[in-house]
Amino acid sequence: MNKLLDIRTVHWVKPYDGPGHLQIVETAGREHEAITELITQLALRGPFYLIAGGEWLPDQDDLRYSVYRYTVALDETLDNLILARPFTCLQLLDILIEADLQSKPMLILDFLHLFYDSNAGLSLRDRTLEQCCRYVEHLSLSNLVVVFVPHMPTEEYRRFFPILASIADEIIPIEEDLETKASQGLLF
Repeated sequence: MNKLLDIRTVHWVKPYDGPGHLQIVETAGREHEAITELITQLALRGPFYLIAGGEWLPDQDDLRYSVYRYTVALDETLDNLILARPFTCLQLLDILIEADLQSKPMLILDFLHLFYDSNAGLSLRDRTLEQCCRYVEHLSLSNLVVVFVPHMPTEEYRRFFPILASIADEIIPIEEDLETKASQGLLF
């Protein structure tokens, strides 16, 4: 099953009845345990894209153990994960263009990380971010797209986050994330 309509995942990713949904989760950190569980739940349900914009991937052993808690079909389940690791904002754009040709749910970790690279000119980063946002928005019309963005007290974050936030169907800000985490934890 490609849809996330019945998925029971971490507290900030909720099921939706519509054809697609773009959710941005602003986090205080990298949420390794919750991200590992979310990846596990998605892999158990079918193929999906996982785009890691930074060094935000769970440890392979942790992921295998997490999947093993639900099934002994480790390799088959982990084959559902279509992993992409861009190293520049332009590579991210290429991956999103390619993903747009498919119809699969998408999880993007540390989306803005690649736009903080000062080796690329600011105007190039601005244009590329706007293009990436258009593709993410288009992808979300037919599938759930969840984008994780760690809150950063930097000028670049304050510049880029509003552009990404403008395309979201739902934004779960850091304050709500921390309060919910403290009161609810994981819902399984």
